[in-house]
Amino acid sequence: MKLPSIFIELSKLFEDNGFSLYMVGGTSRDYLLEKEILDFDFVSDATLEDMKKFLEINDSFSSLGSTTIKFNNVKVDITTLRKEGEYLDNRHPSKIEFVKTTKEDYIRRDFTINAIYINSKGEVIDHCNGEEDLKRKVIRMIGEPSIRFNEDPLRILRGIRFSYSLGFELDEELKTSIREYKHLLKNINYSKVMEEINKMKVFGEKQAIELLETYEIDTIVPVRFNNKNPMNCIDMHCDSLTWELVEKNGFYSNPRMHIDFKRLYEGEYLMQCFAVFMYFARGDLYNRTLKMIDIFKREMENNKNIISQVTSYKELMENKSKHKLSALLTIEEGGVIEGSIEKLEHLYSLGVRMICLTWNFKNEIGYPNLQRNLKENDYLKIDTENGLTEFGIEVVKKMNELGIIIDTSHLSDKGFYDCIKYSTQPIVASHSNARSIHPWARNMTDDMILKLHENKGVMGMNYCPDFVSNNTKENQINDIVKHMLHIKSLGCIDNLALGSDFDGIETPVGMSDCTKTHDLKKAMLENGFTQEEIDKVFYKNFLRVFKQVCKN
Repeated sequence: MKLPSIFIELSKLFEDNGFSLYMVGGTSRDYLLEKEILDFDFVSDATLEDMKKFLEINDSFSSLGSTTIKFNNVKVDITTLRKEGEYLDNRHPSKIEFVKTTKEDYIRRDFTINAIYINSKGEVIDHCNGEEDLKRKVIRMIGEPSIRFNEDPLRILRGIRFSYSLGFELDEELKTSIREYKHLLKNINYSKVMEEINKMKVFGEKQAIELLETYEIDTIVPVRFNNKNPMNCIDMHCDSLTWELVEKNGFYSNPRMHIDFKRLYEGEYLMQCFAVFMYFARGDLYNRTLKMIDIFKREMENNKNIISQVTSYKELMENKSKHKLSALLTIEEGGVIEGSIEKLEHLYSLGVRMICLTWNFKNEIGYPNLQRNLKENDYLKIDTENGLTEFGIEVVKKMNELGIIIDTSHLSDKGFYDCIKYSTQPIVASHSNARSIHPWARNMTDDMILKLHENKGVMGMNYCPDFVSNNTKENQINDIVKHMLHIKSLGCIDNLALGSDFDGIETPVGMSDCTKTHDLKKAMLENGFTQEEIDKVFYKNFLRVFKQVCKN
């Protein structure tokens, strides 16, 4: 077989300057398979400093001894032969040592079929029987798969990709190791995982998904083929942490819940607010809250490649740049601070950035609508007389000072107006609808909505059937949109947001889990909302409040 002309010319240039050049990786593999060579990957015993004497090169990856050049208008990658130290971060070697022989270089490579060297005479240099594996159409790891996957877990996805693209079989040891060590992909930033997965899109999405599912990769990371995920949805309220406290199945994938991290990706979420809910009557609120926060922190750590807690707009934007979900820690029951400003400050130090001042019980901060401790015939009573306590006013001011969003959902009508009066920052009602559309005590009157507009705050649409309409058994997505249309008619489109109450409710027909936000968007478009208005409701309005209040 005739060597590629570009390799022949470059080899002569290197040899004239006292160095050797070799084809390697996909270049030598495709050459031996008699396939068209699309990428040119060469190695040499010359360092970059040596190459600068006879080539025009850049220093983009000088620490790795790698450069990309244009030669005869063709892009060529050239790397100095090297040995690598330990991988301490699952991605990069701790040190690089440049060497003179292919025998020292091949050990760092992933698969035997990618470690075949060909010199300028067309001679094959094979230290690991890679040429034999090519003939057998087998993909085999160089070294122990468990060690090589710990060095760089992305080799798991590369092995799967090579097997499909070449029509080769993974050897049995490699198959077993992929299934055993696939969890290591959790150690890799999801944007890097997504880059590798997207390379499989050329096979066809259906085939690629089936291939990844064969090795159960979908149980570890979301399988997506869209690296332009808009990440344009924020949900201000869910009770998923309470479910996890009971089920202990983890948050990555749990079909029994409305929300899990995998489906948040499918729903193109930017941020999910996770509420720590405490039932006031059970007592020991603060310590139980800390235990639930520990669960939240554990899930963040266990899934740190795809989601992390944020406390500021800057952190959220950093996550988005990495295609990473954001989680905001919130409290649903201000009584957890047990009358202590010091405990409020401690919760802030743990990353709590939004607190619902009451749930359905009176506490030290104020009074709710829907009081659980009243007689049944008073249960739906709207409280226009009792609002914030003196301590509650102090809490509001302290939350403003710290940078914690004040959430008035569950609070009495009087309490809402007190928050409007005493807060110097925008407030929210994280999961409350319009009382004019459905007269539920927890929904907001038109006057309250207009006051929220003046305050520049937001209200999150609650999907709970009790909040949506009288016909709780047959609520549809359009019933939620009716509330949105009414609020828009008040001139308050800038105050609309989403607050699903998922995992704390029975859901309306058509909103069975967090992926169904796509259907909600469709219903909004069909009811006359513009794309700009939808973006405001889905994320921009709450993002504005979050950016203003949570500055620290």
